[in-house]
Amino acid sequence: MEKTFILAHDTGTGGDKAVLTDLHGRVLQSAYREYSLYYPRAGWVEQNPEELWQAVTATTREVIGRAGIDPRQILGVGISAQMFNLLPVDEDCRPLTPMLSWLDVRSVAQADRVLSGEMPGFLFQQTGNIPTAKDIIPKILWLKEEMPEVWQRTARLLDCKEYILYKLTGKIGIDWHGASVFFLFNPYQKTWSEEACRRLGIPVEMLPPTYPSTQVIGEVTEDAAAQMGLQPGTPVVICAGDVAVAQSGAGANADGKAHLCVGTATWVGLSSRVFKNDPQKPFWALNHIDPQKWIIAGEMETGGGALMWFRDTFCHEEGLLASRGGVSTYELLGNMAGSVEPGADRLIFAPWLSGERAPVLDHYARGGFIGLSMTHNKSHLARAVMEGVAYHIRWICEALEDLGFSVVTMNAIGGGSSSQLWTRIISDVTGRRLQIVEHPLEAGAMGAALTVAVGMGVYHKMEEIDDLIRIERIVEPEDKFQQRYNSMYQEYRSIYSALAPVYRQLYEVP
Repeated sequence: MEKTFILAHDTGTGGDKAVLTDLHGRVLQSAYREYSLYYPRAGWVEQNPEELWQAVTATTREVIGRAGIDPRQILGVGISAQMFNLLPVDEDCRPLTPMLSWLDVRSVAQADRVLSGEMPGFLFQQTGNIPTAKDIIPKILWLKEEMPEVWQRTARLLDCKEYILYKLTGKIGIDWHGASVFFLFNPYQKTWSEEACRRLGIPVEMLPPTYPSTQVIGEVTEDAAAQMGLQPGTPVVICAGDVAVAQSGAGANADGKAHLCVGTATWVGLSSRVFKNDPQKPFWALNHIDPQKWIIAGEMETGGGALMWFRDTFCHEEGLLASRGGVSTYELLGNMAGSVEPGADRLIFAPWLSGERAPVLDHYARGGFIGLSMTHNKSHLARAVMEGVAYHIRWICEALEDLGFSVVTMNAIGGGSSSQLWTRIISDVTGRRLQIVEHPLEAGAMGAALTVAVGMGVYHKMEEIDDLIRIERIVEPEDKFQQRYNSMYQEYRSIYSALAPVYRQLYEVP
């Protein structure tokens, strides 16, 4: 039977997106299933790995059923997922705790210790990166120190995708991109840094074996096939995490090309044949799906997440009205923000609701509305949230250019890029051209599917993928409000400088 389809998953923070594509990455069917984040204590954010797996199985059955295809026609399967999570498992790969989310900041004390003395410089030399409290190294140290009985039973330390892959194939492994997210991986040698692990007291044998992203790691097991409606023995390409497949699904694999992902977290990523990073306030410096390249990315922790927070906290009634009228809440928020002049009547929103990563590396930072007055209403607040995210994207772009990169055009993906207003705001605030891809919500899963296509030999290298990604519309920056936005941006930068010490002091309030 001719194999003409690829199944791919993007297992994100809020839900799993499954897509069935043809061999050119065109989406034929898609399905989405939500799951929960849990907040058992202040600063703790967890997920149930079994809920994630059940979402993967359900969406797989759904896309195959909708498409009406024979599962034997599927050439291969690829899994991409959220990263920077920690899941300790025993010798049988059974989870010993819930998965510690990338949003979790319980390990602030461990992070502060790692960020003191000579350790940051040492880790940067070994891996090209430095961790914050949301990264995996402090989480591992927290587990070792605060849950010693669990640590004694831990055989492997996994991220989200690696657990899904095990459930799918029965094999334990991690791709080079995913390994580099641990900040324990030597990006040049493509191996775990034994020196870094030894210095931190992390047994290197607890880390998964590593492979190139396009390698076939195994086949769908009989048990997984029965749960998912797949053909047993279907090849599974190890693929890569969300940052790498976003880079590819945005059509930005070629050297120097940039993409913007406006999702729960929001980042600007660049494909680069040169590995370089800021040793004081580093960006993500991660291995690319293409083994000859790296992704240098600046991430803000709550971009789209900030608008979600605003929606859930302040717009419940409006959301009910929108749903009754068949209008999405985000469309409603766009209409609200669009009724307000640029600059939101001198109101600035600081979007650091969950600490910040780039370009400040500050897990104490917190958000706020600055300049709030009696004349402001919800529409002003909605616009300020969108503009605050845009100010931070500009800050990331400028910091990347300070490293010697060029960010003139960004291929935009993610839920936020489907907003006509928000992309206009981002383009005007940053002064950069945005090229919105045709399927911004499916870009991650498409990137995963096309990685499978390269792994299965349909294409020879990742740069060929760029020609397959269609651009739906282009947003050029306009000069009309440039002076106003420039002034507001400078004040935005000043706000962080003024409040950074306060954030640390607030954390220490008993």
